[in-house]
Amino acid sequence: MSTHAVEAALLVEEFWVPTSGDHALHVTQVRPAASANVPRLGVLFVPGLFSDGRFFLGSQVDGPARFFVDSGCVAYVASLRGHGKSRWPARRAWDWSFDTYVRHDVPDLVRAVRARHEGPLILLAHSMAGYAALAALGLAPDAQAMLSGVCTLSSAVNDYSDGGMKKRVQLGFSSAVAGLLGRFPAKALKQGPWDEPAGVMRQFTDWAPTGAFRSADGATDYWKALGQVTLPVFAGVGAADVFHASPRRAEKLVAHLGSAQKELVVLGRAQGLSWDAGHFDVVRGERARREVLPRVWSWMRQVSPPA
Repeated sequence: MSTHAVEAALLVEEFWVPTSGDHALHVTQVRPAASANVPRLGVLFVPGLFSDGRFFLGSQVDGPARFFVDSGCVAYVASLRGHGKSRWPARRAWDWSFDTYVRHDVPDLVRAVRARHEGPLILLAHSMAGYAALAALGLAPDAQAMLSGVCTLSSAVNDYSDGGMKKRVQLGFSSAVAGLLGRFPAKALKQGPWDEPAGVMRQFTDWAPTGAFRSADGATDYWKALGQVTLPVFAGVGAADVFHASPRRAEKLVAHLGSAQKELVVLGRAQGLSWDAGHFDVVRGERARREVLPRVWSWMRQVSPPA
């Protein structure tokens, strides 16, 4: 654990969360220094496939998470196992699946941050981490009870109902390459800074033909688990995000949630934005900072009790 002040106005601390298989998940905590002991709204950020915490928080303490810190929040920016500065066990092995994120990484992050944070806590996840987080909370009621709400951005389970032949080819190729190498070489193929295990890619390919959303052994139907999510949920998806997380598939995800307070927001010109947002620029960049993140912040304040 280390603590330092990058700017006089901020306190930055790093810590690691032990999880299964002797992995330890890296988390960067950033809080306003002026009132370090005052309870504040906390936001746990979890990045998606091939990514790490830098998606939300850059080395200069910039990025989407900084918007929420400047708004008065405490940010907890995480990386999943095998990503970023998360620590590996002594023997490295790409031996996990999507189920590992659901059963271990996400709930362990929520429990660890809840133990540190005084005040309401919201989980904000991008892309794959969004539907992994919702499935995790449906299966872990204790972790769900620790949160005031969940925000997913660009999150929708893949199937073959949109994306055309390109999606079929890409998913099949990704699974085949990962099977041969033991992991998908995302960094080498310039798909992102971190690789993913074959088990993760295999599950995506398994789900897509039928629109399934289940564990690798078939014992757990994640669609049903979503019905146990009763927290307030804000699901934002870019109007131009057709391949990765289309509005239609995001609507399907939200429809399965058991929450009485759930909101699907398509983000594009038709909804008053200056552009039709895509998979990444719905979160990152100046337009997102001006037009999307303030809307998310407004929702967070509505669903969070006073600190």
